[in-house]
Amino acid sequence: MIREPAPAIRPGEDMRSVGEAVTAITLAHPAGRTWWIAFAGAAALLGLFALTLSYLLYEGVGIWDNNNAVVWALDIASYDWWIGVACGSLLVSGILLLLGVEWRGPVSRVAETVGLLATAAAGLYPIIHLGRPWYFYWNLPYPNTFGLWPQFRSPLLWDAIDIVSFLVVALSLWYIGLLPDIACLRDRAYAEAARQIEAVAPTRKTALLRARAYGILASGWRGSAAHWQIRGQAYRIVALLGVLLVVSVQTGASVMLAGSVMPGWHGTLMPVSFLVHAVLSGVGVTAALMMLVRGVYGLSSLVTDRHLDVLARLMLCLGCASAYCYGAEIFDTFLAGDAAGRAVLVRRMEGGHALAFWAAVIGLTLPPQAFWSARARRSPLILAVVGLLVAAGAYADHVMILVVTLTQDFLPSSRLPYSVDHWGVATFVGSIGLFLALILLFVRYLPSVSITEIRRLVPTGAQASAASTRRPEGERDAPLWGVAASFPSEAELAAALQALSSLRDRIHLDGYGPVPMPRTLRALGLEGRSILPYALGGALAGGAAFYGMCIYATAYDYVFLIGGRPRFSWPSFVVPSVSFAMLTGCLAVHAALLWLNRLPRLNHPAFNIPGFLNASQDRFFLAAELRGDSPEAARIERRLAALPQGGGRPLAIARIPR
Repeated sequence: MIREPAPAIRPGEDMRSVGEAVTAITLAHPAGRTWWIAFAGAAALLGLFALTLSYLLYEGVGIWDNNNAVVWALDIASYDWWIGVACGSLLVSGILLLLGVEWRGPVSRVAETVGLLATAAAGLYPIIHLGRPWYFYWNLPYPNTFGLWPQFRSPLLWDAIDIVSFLVVALSLWYIGLLPDIACLRDRAYAEAARQIEAVAPTRKTALLRARAYGILASGWRGSAAHWQIRGQAYRIVALLGVLLVVSVQTGASVMLAGSVMPGWHGTLMPVSFLVHAVLSGVGVTAALMMLVRGVYGLSSLVTDRHLDVLARLMLCLGCASAYCYGAEIFDTFLAGDAAGRAVLVRRMEGGHALAFWAAVIGLTLPPQAFWSARARRSPLILAVVGLLVAAGAYADHVMILVVTLTQDFLPSSRLPYSVDHWGVATFVGSIGLFLALILLFVRYLPSVSITEIRRLVPTGAQASAASTRRPEGERDAPLWGVAASFPSEAELAAALQALSSLRDRIHLDGYGPVPMPRTLRALGLEGRSILPYALGGALAGGAAFYGMCIYATAYDYVFLIGGRPRFSWPSFVVPSVSFAMLTGCLAVHAALLWLNRLPRLNHPAFNIPGFLNASQDRFFLAAELRGDSPEAARIERRLAALPQGGGRPLAIARIPR
């Protein structure tokens, strides 16, 4: 017997109830005391981070107890772990979006947020690792006063380009996905501010200020059909760029290690294991945070058992892949490896840092096996605990790979023992405080799950019932901007637009709604619009320009041979060029999104349509903008009123002044 999958949304939910459930977390803040307690704890860890960084700037990176052999220890291990969590979260969100998975709403929002904030935490480590972090900009290619270029063959520059590119792509993906939800939050905030002003509430000024802040963040988003079309394309393209960047960053890290002569870093499976462990840690952190938000704010109707089951199955598959990577590495090293490689593996298993090896192997492989049980897959507590365990295992894996190899290389004179210092631990714990504080601020002030994606799951019959058709009796004396009408569904709106499509040469038609409206594109003449050329042009131009700069600087203008590499070290130039191509492609997509949609525009005549705040809730609106002094208003009203019930007849018709 084939078991039907659990529903991705609880029956009985409609567009309005979904929006109210999510925005109420931000506007009403039901878990106020719990949130303040959690934020106080995160702020304490953040204070520890500030104290540690202050002492680091005063004393130097020696406080981490790094030595001439182990120059990379907890600092770079922490950076690799944070960027791995970011890569895993971004990859999961991007793949779900590209595959068009319908239930992705709650998972994508949390994953994109984890990816962005983990990137912010990771970005601090390459800077503070420099020793003189106030000169971090020396890594960037710019015409400095000494006429020097940065070393494009160096992994330090790769990290600088990677982290900037990753931060831009993660921020763009997060903001594009969040934009319609901010508009929904803006409209709810303005309605609440209007209510408080009418009631002369003491908090009315704060409510109005909050509504204006959300209005600025929404950039004038109106839910236009053109907005939705371009936004959907931009969302998918940036997701694709993010997936490519994740693969580039994780495989580039393994190439960086394989380019050295250190034993234990030359495994051909290392790029795959890096990617698998990164994705597993990202899914683990995402699952733990989802369970926390679900439990604290009572979102079990939106984050259902189906989401828990899918995340658990994903961690199970990745845990099995991780076990395969470890098994293949062990068998390949003992059966076909050289003496140095076998010695490194033995030191990992039973040396002074064996705890890191066994914590990594056990944490990444055993806990996900619990999800062979269907009951465990539907348990929020087990899902959160397993997520945290695999994240801890991924951190131990980074420590094991770096420290065990660096403590003993081919030269006996450079073999120095390393022990974990409390300042290194304090730095990492403080970075966790930074991450948690940012997560708590996000949950407090922005929608924690995607309203738009969840609304796609609402059945058509679950939308709000239609009201009776009405038309304002009085007409304003101000010049007309156009005629507007409201509808209960996208199908009704599409039928009305089709009825008016023959007038497109004399009026400008547009449709507005709380979800994407693909049925309206043909009637609006928007089919065929694409921003893919902008993305391709931006990515190819940026990647080619950066690659050319690498060649010019390293092979001609500033020749400085390093590590025996030739002047034209093209493999070293590919890694940062690919990352920079993703960066410029993302910027081109974001610029096209704003320019083609004429955003930001905080004031627009469409906002004057009666009841237009419902365009972000459960209503669809038609706007027929008159061109010049066109006398088409009466004809539009007659044509709309003549449509049959259920075939495009509006709920209400109104004339909108300029």
